[in-house]
Amino acid sequence: MSATLRACVLIIVVGTAAFSNSFDNPLLLDDFETVVDNPQIKRLGIENFMPERELPVAGRPLSNATFALNYAVAGEDPTSYHATNFVIHVLCAIVAFVLLRQLLIQPGVPSGVRTHSDFVASVAALLWVVHPLGNEVVNYVTQRTESLMTLFYFLTMYCAIRAAGVSGRVWPSLAVTFCVLGALCKETIATAPLAVFALDSLVVFGSWKDAWRRRWSLYAALASCWVVLAVLQATEPRPYTTGFGTGISAWTYLLNQAEMIVRYLRLAVWPTDLVVFYGPPLPLSLPDVLGQGLLVLAALVATIVACRRWPAVGLAGVWFFLTLAPTSSVLPIATEVGAERRMYLPLIALTTLTAYLIWRLAGSINRSVAVAAVLVLALGTTTFARNREYAAALPLAEVTLERWPSGMARLLVAEELLKVGRRDEALSHLRAAVSEAPRAHYTLGLELYRAGQLEEAVTEFRAFVKEEPAFRFVPDALAMSARALARLGRWDEAMTEAQSALAKAPGLPNAQVVVAEAHFHASRFAEAVGAYRPYLAVRPNDIEATTNLAISLSANGQTADGLAAFQRAADLDTNNWQTRRNLALALLEAGRPRESVVEIRRAIALHTDDSVSHTLLGQGLARVGEMDAAAAAFERALQIDPNDADARGFLTQLRGLGSSAR
Repeated sequence: MSATLRACVLIIVVGTAAFSNSFDNPLLLDDFETVVDNPQIKRLGIENFMPERELPVAGRPLSNATFALNYAVAGEDPTSYHATNFVIHVLCAIVAFVLLRQLLIQPGVPSGVRTHSDFVASVAALLWVVHPLGNEVVNYVTQRTESLMTLFYFLTMYCAIRAAGVSGRVWPSLAVTFCVLGALCKETIATAPLAVFALDSLVVFGSWKDAWRRRWSLYAALASCWVVLAVLQATEPRPYTTGFGTGISAWTYLLNQAEMIVRYLRLAVWPTDLVVFYGPPLPLSLPDVLGQGLLVLAALVATIVACRRWPAVGLAGVWFFLTLAPTSSVLPIATEVGAERRMYLPLIALTTLTAYLIWRLAGSINRSVAVAAVLVLALGTTTFARNREYAAALPLAEVTLERWPSGMARLLVAEELLKVGRRDEALSHLRAAVSEAPRAHYTLGLELYRAGQLEEAVTEFRAFVKEEPAFRFVPDALAMSARALARLGRWDEAMTEAQSALAKAPGLPNAQVVVAEAHFHASRFAEAVGAYRPYLAVRPNDIEATTNLAISLSANGQTADGLAAFQRAADLDTNNWQTRRNLALALLEAGRPRESVVEIRRAIALHTDDSVSHTLLGQGLARVGEMDAAAAAFERALQIDPNDADARGFLTQLRGLGSSAR
């Protein structure tokens, strides 16, 4: 067995051992938006490459398409998604090994390292595949976007290195192809052209001038991924979460990153107290992070010095900062100040340096192997333990709150408590969270609305809109506020809130139905018809809205359409006696008494003690000439409700007709 094959088998075996307990873990956090609530993966087709805005896969069409393939095979079964993520993760490690082995034989790498390139590359890949900082790409299904992008990043680098030593267009073409594919997975690939240039300058050609002179056309071709990214981002796929319009300043975000980068480095060395969600950036000032900022600055200076004196070591530093820069510099990501998966790509630089130090300091190959084995075992065991923390959503949220206390962590805990029915505890967390995490107002408002505490719900929805005016759930909050106001009978306010929601999100069902209800309540039936129709096109199974549409159509003189809507409402729930009664009345008013009698008898069979139904039956029977049966129906109505004036009036009229006939 060749050394390469042995290394690949070892990576697979060790990786499988570390993640063997992760495949049954559930979907969590953004996974529900990515899988359960993602309409663009429900069937295979071109729509797989057009994910909706604000989804975690928005602007990442290839990543979304892979989720569609999973859905086609296994629906929402998490095992399929975790297994796929694991396979991608292992492929990344294998490509990383091949890439590093090729990189470590370049002219700019010390001769001793070149001699032991297989050992350094294999140890670096093994440490990387089991490192706990990489566990999110397997356990957190949505983060496949990270591992897919990384796979294409590594392939781009490998092909670029191979292209340096041969003539022809195959390797350069492959490098550009993989770079473009990476752009279809996640935006971090944008740094790949710069990484190739840095690699060439430091270890392949020895200077940036020679690198540029010999391979400028490759760099230009690789930069085509920037065009792809620009096209994908032109539609602003995630405007409420990423970018300079999110309400988080570049300076505030940069200050937060000083703290986060130092934490990343600590976790790379000692990966304990891992956190799945760090929450939004904090309003820090320079003195708050001065110590961390100086450490990061020192690392940057050390990287610059290393680039001049030890180019291969300098390349590791450049790789670390370059690949971390898109998420950890000045471009604000409003929803997450930090994420351990952001270390997935930079981490390979640190594991490579670690592998080099093991070889350099251990003194012999046997001791080097022993030290490496101990480190791999320690990291793999930690990853195995971390996998168990993903086994249930509530414990994961609780451990997140314990390790990184924040309003957003409280919100996570509250949301999971609500799912398991622990409402009082959830409300306590939500009320504590709102001061730090305004988004908790929205969740609290929803829970109060469900509990019928409508005034309080309106207050919470309005607080959310005021404090988070740019967040993507603002239209939903306005719509829910409108629904609460409608239930309170405050129709003018309800209409205003609903129209505000529709201005931000045209066609939003919860807002559209309030507009329709407001028109219906005010007897503006023509306007009600115009509002109910688009709502029912989205929510066709809403019985109350269908009934109201039927009433509006009939009142507006559209008798045939109204009758069809009454029939539709009755068909939606064949056991609903009220919709049957409504249909019977509509048939009677349309001059179809025999059909009316059939329907009202069905309604009475479902609910025998409704006086109105018996009165309506009597009317239908009288119209078809069954007078005795009609009288019996009116008498039954009066037995149920002696105060039913309609039944008494019809019975009196019927008896008068009988007397006249005699």
